[in-house]
Amino acid sequence: MLLAILASCVLLFPGGQKSHKTAGVVEVAAASDLHPDRYEQFPVYDARDERALLQLTNRDRERNGLAPLQLEPGLTAAARAHAARMAQRDELSHQLAGEPALQDRLTVTSLHLDRAGENVSLSTTIDRAHDGLMHSPHHRDNILSQGFNVVGLGVARIGDRIYVVEDFGHNLPMVPAQQAEDLVAATLLKTRSQHSSADLKRVAVANLHDAACAMAAADKVNAKSAGGLGNVRFVLTYTNMQPDVLPSNVAQVLGDKSVRSFAVGACYANTQTYPNGAYFVTLAFY
Repeated sequence: MLLAILASCVLLFPGGQKSHKTAGVVEVAAASDLHPDRYEQFPVYDARDERALLQLTNRDRERNGLAPLQLEPGLTAAARAHAARMAQRDELSHQLAGEPALQDRLTVTSLHLDRAGENVSLSTTIDRAHDGLMHSPHHRDNILSQGFNVVGLGVARIGDRIYVVEDFGHNLPMVPAQQAEDLVAATLLKTRSQHSSADLKRVAVANLHDAACAMAAADKVNAKSAGGLGNVRFVLTYTNMQPDVLPSNVAQVLGDKSVRSFAVGACYANTQTYPNGAYFVTLAFY
């Protein structure tokens, strides 16, 4: 079996309660049987092989009790572009010289991704490529990950070789600001019941949404952005890919029985720190 190189990559995108970037973990498999020839012609996409690869991938996921991956056009465009660059340069890599990193390449999609991964390989047929990936632990982990639900596939053929790229992602549902605020409120009330028997009432504060959007525009969490809130006891601000996942320090506030009411403002934005999008949330407690 001819497999020149296999490489896999997994990324966790910025999110949760941290405002700094989360480093990705890169794992590379061993290289063997490097093809001796070089080809100068331009690569062509092999749509038939891409369709076959999707079938092979989802067949193995089904055998392992996993939901099929949904083919996503934006991820496919990114995978194809990367496959073509590798074929033109006769090089297998997750980031070629002068090329954006995987996280930045995937921001061209309209997806709300909190996790992504990539497999790349060089082979002579799509069956051999997939078989090699499935027999390599790191690549198999990506293919059979429960954490991925969408995929983009790119196969660039040049001469008798194919350069294969599989871009995996976990796509989160996106909701309007009002619905995001409702999700936060519901989670707060549920969490409050676990920390105190005192009633907690939701109130409306018109400028909290503007305060959250001001943080989004500045790409920075800042409790001081919420002004004119009246006799407020606590102000809590955070970012997350899922707005109803509360920061850990909310427990201290909710455990305070003197807190009787709260208001919430949320704003969604794609920023430099969060290129795949995040919710900026402001909470005021009274």
